[in-house]
Amino acid sequence: MCICIKCGCFSCKNTSGERDEKGGAADCVDIMLAILLPPAGIYKKEGCTGRFWANVVLTILGIAPGSIHAVICILGK
Repeated sequence: MCICIKCGCFSCKNTSGERDEKGGAADCVDIMLAILLPPAGIYKKEGCTGRFWANVVLTILGIAPGSIHAVICILGK
């Protein structure tokens, strides 16, 4: 997996060096937060949405499902 140096995204097609209009690419802090504290990572990116509450339930069931879901949500956004 390659990280773009200009804007920090994982597969850059943006040649201007600016972040996209959806709120920007995931950076290392977002990924680490998603792994260590999954609901906080999603809350930081999206706020209190359905994905956040689904992640809370997954994290209660176990840290691994919550972390996997958070990383997928953050990278997929």
